[in-house]
Amino acid sequence: MSKEEISRRKKAGILFDSSIFKELQHDELFHHTKTFAVSVNTEYFRVPETLCVVMPGKSQQQGEAELPIDFTPDGVGHYPCDLTLKASDDVRLYRIECTVIPSGSVAELRFTTPAHTPVKQNVPVVNQTADKWLLKADITGSGFTGPRSMTAHAQSTSFYPLTFTPAFESTNKGQLKLMNTADGMEHTFSLVGVGEKPLALEHLVLHCTANQRKTVSIRVPNVTNQRLQYHVSSDLPIITGAKTISVLSLQEETFDVALLSRRRGDYSGALCFVADGKPFIEVDSDGDEVGGPAPPPTPDLEGYTVWYSLEVHVLPAPCIASIPVSCAYRSATEVDIPITNPGSSELTLQVALQGDELHGANELVVSPSSTEQYRLTYQPLSVGIKSGSVIFFSEKVGEFWYDLQLDGMTAEPVTLSPMQCELGRSSTQTVSLANPTGDPLLLEIQSPNTHNYSLNTKSPLVVPPKSTEDVLLSFTPSALGRDRHVAEIVFVSEKLGTLSYNVSGSGLMPRREEPLLQICAALGLTGTTVIPFTNPADLSVMATVRLTAESDASSWSLLLKTASDIALSPHSTLYIPINFKPSVMKAERGRCSVEICCANGEAWDAVDGAPVYKLHFHYPIDGIPEYTLPCTLKKQPKVVCVANSRVEEVFEAALCAAEPGEEAFSYRLELASAASAADLESCVALELLKQTTCDDDDDKTPLLLTFNILFTPKGTFSHDVELVVTASGGAVWRFPVCFQATDPSFDDVIDIEAAGLGQTSIVKFSLTSQSNEPARFRAYFEGLKDTGVFSVTPVTGQLAPSGSTFHVAFKPRMYGKGYEARLIIEARNDRWMYKVRGVIPDYKPPKAQSAYKHLRSSACIR
Repeated sequence: MSKEEISRRKKAGILFDSSIFKELQHDELFHHTKTFAVSVNTEYFRVPETLCVVMPGKSQQQGEAELPIDFTPDGVGHYPCDLTLKASDDVRLYRIECTVIPSGSVAELRFTTPAHTPVKQNVPVVNQTADKWLLKADITGSGFTGPRSMTAHAQSTSFYPLTFTPAFESTNKGQLKLMNTADGMEHTFSLVGVGEKPLALEHLVLHCTANQRKTVSIRVPNVTNQRLQYHVSSDLPIITGAKTISVLSLQEETFDVALLSRRRGDYSGALCFVADGKPFIEVDSDGDEVGGPAPPPTPDLEGYTVWYSLEVHVLPAPCIASIPVSCAYRSATEVDIPITNPGSSELTLQVALQGDELHGANELVVSPSSTEQYRLTYQPLSVGIKSGSVIFFSEKVGEFWYDLQLDGMTAEPVTLSPMQCELGRSSTQTVSLANPTGDPLLLEIQSPNTHNYSLNTKSPLVVPPKSTEDVLLSFTPSALGRDRHVAEIVFVSEKLGTLSYNVSGSGLMPRREEPLLQICAALGLTGTTVIPFTNPADLSVMATVRLTAESDASSWSLLLKTASDIALSPHSTLYIPINFKPSVMKAERGRCSVEICCANGEAWDAVDGAPVYKLHFHYPIDGIPEYTLPCTLKKQPKVVCVANSRVEEVFEAALCAAEPGEEAFSYRLELASAASAADLESCVALELLKQTTCDDDDDKTPLLLTFNILFTPKGTFSHDVELVVTASGGAVWRFPVCFQATDPSFDDVIDIEAAGLGQTSIVKFSLTSQSNEPARFRAYFEGLKDTGVFSVTPVTGQLAPSGSTFHVAFKPRMYGKGYEARLIIEARNDRWMYKVRGVIPDYKPPKAQSAYKHLRSSACIR
């Protein structure tokens, strides 16, 4: 069969169906190619679209062809792929798996730690694959240790524990390799370990007794491979021992140290063993070297140190004697201690006292072969049994001491200065209570005589630490003389015990008048006051009340049903009502007298040898007439002014019913509240211009006062006050006046155009001080409903004569809303007000344009 025929049959698909196939398959002309379509199912592999394979003939058993495959991974991981070859009569499927491992990398790990002190570092190993890794570790370098293998779990980070323990003060280098047994991947780390000066092997706490030697054994290790000889040193003078010690390789030796201190106390320091690096040479009894020639010195071991930190507690030796000392609180006692010097030279002793309540010299000099007395003072700060000591020390004899058994006893009572006072009155004196302790002192107060003595504090009283509290003691006598006025006031404390104060007082005859009382009444009307009189005695009395006047007795009246023989029990109160009704505009002086005598008829006491049966108490009273206008004529004048400006007005005050001949008058503005005083005191000035007298006897206003009122308000307010005019005779006229300050006109209008919604726009301007000196100012907004929209800076400061700059900021929050507020700037004597308006730009809605510009109206979009 010709080549053309074979090609024709192959194209027609009938080549292998022919009956002559078996005859032709061994013919060389039957050698032909088969074309496969090639495909993969992943983007990381690329192959040709087709593959031509030469089919078998007589000279070969099978056909073969090479298929080029490009593999491009995007990182470390496992990449599977299915390769498919398709022909018209043949399909072949191949599975390809590729694992990508990272290239070898070296990271450096640095360790720094004192010698002999291990430090651990967890080395992270990241496994992003779906399989766990078994890693083998290979470590090189002195001092580096770790496990030989580890498992890195899939999709996680595992840690390899690497430990560095330097044996010397040096720098060591090494390497860590972690190899994955599955794919041979290696992680390599460069290691650098720095051994610094070693820490103490151990902190030793040692105890010994003063003036007594004690031996302590300390182990000294040698972790090197060479026998070492240590030089021993310590910074504690109380420690002694051998200067050197030799220790075999990898062994320990015991080193004995002796502790001897001449005095008690706590000491801290170090005991060091330092190697010199020279080899240890052992010799026999003849002085010959043993073991052949010595090895050369090892530079690495020179300065190799092993050391211990020491804490030595030196306890006191037994005391020479125990001395009991007792003393009452708030007192002091002295104690003499004999000290003998049996030596032939002068002995100087340092003295230390243990106990805050002990006082004495800090040095004592004793002559040779003599005895000196050391004197100390014990002043207890609290009650109870306590311990103290006095310690003597010198380098010659060491330390010796005496134990003191301190007994703080309850304080002796304190006698206060005698007190005296008139019957019906009170006198005081101060009692000082000291707290010498470092804690608050709680004092319970006990005072059985509460009728005559009282304190201005409540029980319990707390006195702060290391301070003194002054308490006021009041004395109120209840009888003449001092027999019944003796008392004991006790303050009880857990720390100080009982503090007693003895006090005595004398009751004197009442001679002084009581404080002046006043009754104010309108002309022709009645004013009333009540005088409370308390029976000062501890017994019942009979009282008689009298009311007298200096001039016009008809103006006064006593409102008691009975004014004589009024029975009063001890310390009870009689209320005495008194009326005053003025008929003329002139002050009147009255006097109310109360006379008391014992209800049993006995005398109070003897004064100058004569018995006293009656006691008198006098109450002076001033009756002040006030003129009140009829309601139909009461027209309240009003002074109105705009803030930050001034106004002057003339005010006429008609003094109705003034007494003829009155020419001297005083006047004032009576302010009703603290707010009115703060607003008006600095901006109202009152001046009397003239007073006019009318000659007409029928004129109801014979006297007219003309005032000039200057009103200069700085802010807005309205206050009702009274102009009070007082005559020299005591009469009072009251004229109501209203001062009203209204809102001023704005100094300027500030328009701020917004930069945008939520954006800040700022306008600045300057103000100057109206004086030659800086003036302190305050700036704020009034009428601001939305906080944060307007702001001003600075808020406070100094207004300079050369000018200060203010910044007003506007930050709108929404469109379509107008913002407006008042900006107030107040200085010492000046005030500015600005109208601030926030201007919001017009809102422009966005304009949208259809993307279908040429779409006809009849078009249909689906």
